[in-house]
Amino acid sequence: MSFLIKDCTIIDPRSSYHKKKVDLLIEKGQITQVAKNISPKKAKVIEGKKLMVSPGWMDIGVQTGEPGLEQRDRLSNTLNAAAAGGYTRIALFSNDVQPFDHSSGISFIHEKTREHAVHCHVIGALSQKLQGTEISEMMDMHESGAIGFSDGLHPIKSTGLLERALQYSQSINVPIIHQPEDPSLAKSAQIHEGEVSTSLGMKGIPDIAESIMIDRDLELLKYTGGKLLTHLVSTEKGLEHIKKDKKNLTDQLFVSVSYQNLLETEEHLLGFDANRKVSPPLRSKSDCKALNKAVENDLIDVICSNHVPIEREGKLKEFVYAEGGALGLQTCGLSMLELFDAEVIANKMSINPRKIFKLDPALIEKGQIAELTIWSGKEDYVFTEQENQSKSRNSPFFGKNYQNKIIGVFSKGTFVAQ
Repeated sequence: MSFLIKDCTIIDPRSSYHKKKVDLLIEKGQITQVAKNISPKKAKVIEGKKLMVSPGWMDIGVQTGEPGLEQRDRLSNTLNAAAAGGYTRIALFSNDVQPFDHSSGISFIHEKTREHAVHCHVIGALSQKLQGTEISEMMDMHESGAIGFSDGLHPIKSTGLLERALQYSQSINVPIIHQPEDPSLAKSAQIHEGEVSTSLGMKGIPDIAESIMIDRDLELLKYTGGKLLTHLVSTEKGLEHIKKDKKNLTDQLFVSVSYQNLLETEEHLLGFDANRKVSPPLRSKSDCKALNKAVENDLIDVICSNHVPIEREGKLKEFVYAEGGALGLQTCGLSMLELFDAEVIANKMSINPRKIFKLDPALIEKGQIAELTIWSGKEDYVFTEQENQSKSRNSPFFGKNYQNKIIGVFSKGTFVAQ
């Protein structure tokens, strides 16, 4: 089937059509014409107010419930949420019940998701059973399709384990992904250590719990070589440590951030909203400001949704007992479009993630395979529980009004409308 996207502005810094308003004709999954006033030719026409098109967005570190925690989400729910949020690719982290620490888990995901329009990649577990002691079968999992390795939201306490992982990763040229937090400093704290934790009488997680671990990881990277994605940095102090080495570690060191840490601060926890209890925690105003600046100046490479579905029973508890995590796939892109220029979004949510994992670039040019995110830049949209695609309901943004709307995604020769 043919598709014609009418009067759309192309947002792709690598394209010769960047920021130009054109029509896009897609035939058999390929961009065959880019010009003004293309006639339909029996194509399905896609239209909208102030239509924008970028290379399809990709998210890193998505959590789902299947296999093992199907009460939270099934893979189909997660992929539907991704498409609804404008993503054409996601890279999954393991869950705690059945981690991807063997090749059979990688094969299961690929087989289960191959028919869906959204590409589903797998980030293999770095350690066996996510326990942080014995390294996983990285080579075998890579041959089965793992595009990187990480223990997800579990920090690697063992310096020797991370050293070995970085060394092994060099031979297969894939990144090690690590969320930096020193557990001995974070302990059982619930929120950021600051004015709010003091006023609420709650133990907080100090910013040095992140920056100390970042220092260790950077020293290891310089010693071993390899590729490291410092995942979901959340503090100004952590950024200061990264800034010292980033320019000297080009193509080796990459940095991601959770969109919630760009949007909100510790003050949003004064109402004890368990859906805002996330990892890393919401930080101070100065941290939030520094993170936004780091996105603009390219110290941060990738913006992530930090999507963690938690079933109702896990959140309907007192704040200190509630499980951490929030949905993000359907609200990340919309939120970021209100903070940053669309070109920044294309870089941080499409181009850079693909570069890090050496995936096809999704270039918007004639003759290229069409993998696109399409949104309206002039249309109010309210995210409601009824439109939530996840089985879980742990979003802090139900009822929020957005100034953009996802029109759909084009991927694997299919247009998925919203």
